[in-house]
Amino acid sequence: MARVPGRVLIRDPAVAAAEFHRALEGIPRETAARVSANASRAERIRRCAVEMNALFFRVRRHLSSLIAGIISFGLLRRLAAGRWAQEVRADVDALLRGLPGNVTTEMDLAVGDLTDFLRPHPELATFIQSRPWADIQAALPQKEGGRELAAALERFLSRYGNRCAGEIDISRPRWRDDPTLLLRVMTGGLSAESGAHRRNHQAQADAAEAAAARLVAAARRGFWGPLRRRLVRRLVRVARSGMGLREHPKFVVVQTLGIIRAEVLGAAEELSRRGQLAAAGDVWHIELDEIAAALDDQKLDLRDRVAARLAAFHADQGRKPPLVISSDGEVPSLADGRQDLPAGALPGTPASAGVVEGLARVVTDPTREVLRAGEILVAPFTDPGWTPLFIHAAGVVTEVGGMMTHGAVVAREYGIPAVVSVTSAVERIRTGQRIRVDGTRGFVQILSES
Repeated sequence: MARVPGRVLIRDPAVAAAEFHRALEGIPRETAARVSANASRAERIRRCAVEMNALFFRVRRHLSSLIAGIISFGLLRRLAAGRWAQEVRADVDALLRGLPGNVTTEMDLAVGDLTDFLRPHPELATFIQSRPWADIQAALPQKEGGRELAAALERFLSRYGNRCAGEIDISRPRWRDDPTLLLRVMTGGLSAESGAHRRNHQAQADAAEAAAARLVAAARRGFWGPLRRRLVRRLVRVARSGMGLREHPKFVVVQTLGIIRAEVLGAAEELSRRGQLAAAGDVWHIELDEIAAALDDQKLDLRDRVAARLAAFHADQGRKPPLVISSDGEVPSLADGRQDLPAGALPGTPASAGVVEGLARVVTDPTREVLRAGEILVAPFTDPGWTPLFIHAAGVVTEVGGMMTHGAVVAREYGIPAVVSVTSAVERIRTGQRIRVDGTRGFVQILSES
């Protein structure tokens, strides 16, 4: 925090952002080296626990540039409450479009590039559309364009292969294991024009720069104009640079989880081969120190404790957690008393401004369902593993989320209207219905049944 004032007022934000990226990119490499330096599998597992516990300490010392961006954006909003900004107040939110350096947006654009690569090969697209990944992988070398697609996909996975839907759950298969979601996104976007995703993102960046210019021009008005103009110009630069770093710490976490996952899976195979686990997949129901202890002691049988935990896990799977719960266990009523809604509208939280109408596509499992270009994504939640769908979405509706969740951040970058925290959205909205998403006022309307 001591570094934050200097980042807000003095330091070149572009230089600070470059240092931030270099530092965070190095953390997973250093983690992998420390883990692999241990000779025995048990010691590597113990080292994984140490690395996970130390991860926040390693990341947080570099967070000042990100925090400076968030603070600068908040200060701009406060300044824009003045009369000088009466005509340009909405331009503050427009600054969040097309942010530089957002690792999740860069990933989504790379998925769009894969779609462009697939577009000239319609037979290959038809082949990969509905088959399991194992069959696709085996047949790609024999298909026209298949070898080139496999090489392009491998380049993508070398960077983003540790991501997936629900990626904070280490038991979930990574894209490196099964890139089915990527293939679904690619085939779902074939109806869009080649390069449209890149052009749209550049248009959003241009819109943000134009908004910044209007804010700076408006700030010069009045007695304090010259001083305020310099301050606004500075805050705009720091806000756009710093807010673009928002996704990178999570990316580091996911890369670290990928390193740990590989070690755990290796240990699971050994324990199941010895008979200490009934199946390798049971490893996700025991802790790292238990894995290490079992590797050291071949007589330690983990099957009974796994069975008890599996029973509790299956019992909990049917639960639906409340959106809000207080520290003393109370679940408050979230009945909405808003008077500004049209009749029958579903209320939510505005996350990305704009209004759009289109056909809804309810997606609960992005690896099984295809979002077509121009449809409105309706989902229980989104995380970075879902956001490749956004390059084709006309709008986004989720049951869970807030202004700083991943889906909201990426929707604003793309200029896609989004409403989050819409109670039971996936149950009340059906695929094929025509809906209106008002991301400015925060509600969804069902316009027609089909």
